[in-house]
Amino acid sequence: MALRLANEFNGELISADSQQIYLGRDAETGKDKDIIGQSKVWLMDVLKPGEEFSVSLWRKLAHEAIADILSRGKLPIVVGGSGLYIRALVENLPNVDVQQNLDLRNSNKSIPELFDILNNIDSVKAKSLNDSDKRNPRRLIRAIEIAQSPSPKLGEGLGVRYLQIGLTAPKEFLIERIKQRVKERGLSEEFVKKEIEIAKKQLVWFKKQKDIAWFDIMKYASENRDFVQDNHFYSPIRDFVVAAL
Repeated sequence: MALRLANEFNGELISADSQQIYLGRDAETGKDKDIIGQSKVWLMDVLKPGEEFSVSLWRKLAHEAIADILSRGKLPIVVGGSGLYIRALVENLPNVDVQQNLDLRNSNKSIPELFDILNNIDSVKAKSLNDSDKRNPRRLIRAIEIAQSPSPKLGEGLGVRYLQIGLTAPKEFLIERIKQRVKERGLSEEFVKKEIEIAKKQLVWFKKQKDIAWFDIMKYASENRDFVQDNHFYSPIRDFVVAAL
């Protein structure tokens, strides 16, 4: 769908997938280069495996890509992917730019120790955590990093508006499409389970986000059969489009 929008509205694609940004593993990350063909996709295959990356850096690069595309009178279409990347872009989340505290991350402190540190810095935040977050060292460390940072200032962004489009279908249909696409990519049955779990998590995440215009592709297909017959709409991972207008 993103490719069709690009063709229809003179657009260029920007990948919002946290795995597709790395070189290699094309089949595992579903880059679908046979579908993309010669079309340019920004932020795909730009890092070597193992290179450090973050939501903050992705947003910076996405802003640069969007500005470049707009400067040439074209429509930026962000397609993917990683839910936090999309949210950080459209809502301009300030905390994603808070730097990591590597000393703390390498300290091997226990969960009670981490909670005490957070409680001493920001007791309000510590008390607001749910039981799951209180038992999660990664989230405790991130809460400490944010609490220790100067109050983040929300960036001005690019002064653009975002139209968010989400495609969905009955879960049984999505699962069958996942199985079909994984088979086409030559991957194992174990990978099918992995993809299904990712799809479920993506659906839960995106359903909680605001301002998304959802379209059921099965309902649409009754009037536009070729929309589904191209076999590419199988998972919310690839079926979420954000267009900067």
